[in-house]
Amino acid sequence: MNRSRWYAIRTAPGYQRMAAVDERLPESRRMESIIERNCRKDGFDIFMPSFYKELKHHRTNEIIQKRFPFLVGYAFVNLPRLNFEELRSVDGVVCFLRGANYGPLEFPDATIESLYFAEHERRQAFLYEQHCRRENWRQERVHHLRGQLRKILPKGRKARVSMVDQAEMVIDSLSPQIKERVQKIISELNGLTSDVEVENLRQAV
Repeated sequence: MNRSRWYAIRTAPGYQRMAAVDERLPESRRMESIIERNCRKDGFDIFMPSFYKELKHHRTNEIIQKRFPFLVGYAFVNLPRLNFEELRSVDGVVCFLRGANYGPLEFPDATIESLYFAEHERRQAFLYEQHCRRENWRQERVHHLRGQLRKILPKGRKARVSMVDQAEMVIDSLSPQIKERVQKIISELNGLTSDVEVENLRQAV
């Protein structure tokens, strides 16, 4: 079995940005960079230490997830067969990081493992922050929708009757326009407070 032999490559400008979405690829490769895709397409094992951020789209205000490199301009490639020339021909590879002897600088497995660990820790922190943001949004949205129902429905709700239960009891007595609005609020509330939805929001690994 060939042992791991990791070398750092210099990447061309722009090749560390996320590649276009390709639905044919497995989920684990959906957010890969251009240089990663090019190397993997040609059979090379590449590692680009990275971190994730959630950004707001400047036009749609949609929250989108982006991936960025830890080391701008560099990535690591495993070359157990020392096939340097083949790797040099991959689009986006500029050169190798060289050592004191002017040859490509080899990195020990311990260095690569420490980078993997740092990336994993950063990923876990991102997932936790993402979970907290989504959970806060969910709670604020539930509070808002219940407030909307409180303004629409008749006064005098019993303490043990939930706002949704009260709405379902009186909905047939409402005008068609108000009834439609109440049905939409109930539907969204049910989605936000269902066990499945809440469990999904709590999947911060």
